[in-house]
Amino acid sequence: MWTDSFVAGRPQSLRRHIIAIVLVPESAALHAETPLPHPSPAAIFKELDEGGVLLSTADEVYFGVNPVGAQIWALLPPLSSTFGELCAALEQRYPDAGSERIRVDAQEFLEALIASGLVVAAPT
Repeated sequence: MWTDSFVAGRPQSLRRHIIAIVLVPESAALHAETPLPHPSPAAIFKELDEGGVLLSTADEVYFGVNPVGAQIWALLPPLSSTFGELCAALEQRYPDAGSERIRVDAQEFLEALIASGLVVAAPT
C-alpha cells in the first residue's frame, strides 16, 4: 500500500524512512526529463518479502526499505533513465496513490539515497 512508508514499519513522511539519520535538504522539484542517478558500486541490495535491505559498503550502514522503496530501487537505471519514466512506472503499479504524491515521495526517496551515497549522478 502506497500510504505506508518506503521503509518497512514506518508509516510517516519519507524523511523519516531511512534507518540511519540522514539530513535531506529541501530542493527544487525534479523535472520529468531529469536523468536518474545510478546505483553506487558501493551499494548492495537484497530483496526481501517485506521490501529489501540496502548496504552501503563505503560506510557499512544498512537501510531497510518497504516494497515501494524496493520497487523504486529496481526501477533505477538501466530500467528507467529519467525521473518521468520512474514516476510513470510507479503510477501504473500504484494508481490509487496519485501522481503528485508519487512524484514528491519518489523525489524525497531519491534525495535520501543520494545523501547516503547509495546512488551516484548519472554519467554525462
